Amino acid sequence: MNYLAHLLLADDSDASRIGNLLGDFTRGSIKELADIYPPELVRGIRMHRAVDRFTDSHPVFKQCRTLLAPERRRFAGIIVDIFFDHYLCKHWADYSKIPLEEFCQQVYHAFELHPEWRAGRLATAYPMMKSENWLMTYATVDGIELTLQRVSRRSPRIGRIADGIEDFKLHYVEFENHFLKYMPELVEFVREWKRNH
Repeated sequence: MNYLAHLLLADDSDASRIGNLLGDFTRGSIKELADIYPPELVRGIRMHRAVDRFTDSHPVFKQCRTLLAPERRRFAGIIVDIFFDHYLCKHWADYSKIPLEEFCQQVYHAFELHPEWRAGRLATAYPMMKSENWLMTYATVDGIELTLQRVSRRSPRIGRIADGIEDFKLHYVEFENHFLKYMPELVEFVREWKRNH
């Protein structure tokens, strides 16, 4: 899943939310990270990695991959994650009692309170994330197109990701149906993971 889903699934604390987001911006073993960050932050990173493994191996993800044009399928992990954050926005009220915009502002506020946790690439990305309100951008089709373009500019190797908007528009309903099947299973997986970790 992309940023918004990881933030939603985190525990209701600044450390857990930031840790769950940091999972996309940190490298290294959990042992190495435990020497840098407080335990709750590290638990968030572990949760992020567990969610990514669950998602990458889920049958729905494999079905979504086939909806992408062949030349973009190797980027399916990035593209489908972004698509699914759009559908999460669309169905937000099914998963949270806090309105989406208010939730996003809470996340940004958490980062403002804890600048010491904005490490590595997140330190560079966060100011843009906040000023451009990336989390709310996922709510519209135009926002998804903008997000795909932004991601594609990170490296020439992944430039074709921007064209994923064609797949999104062409198979909008199919992707949404896959999301609606997948998301409750992810919520249950995370609930179980939290019980055991």
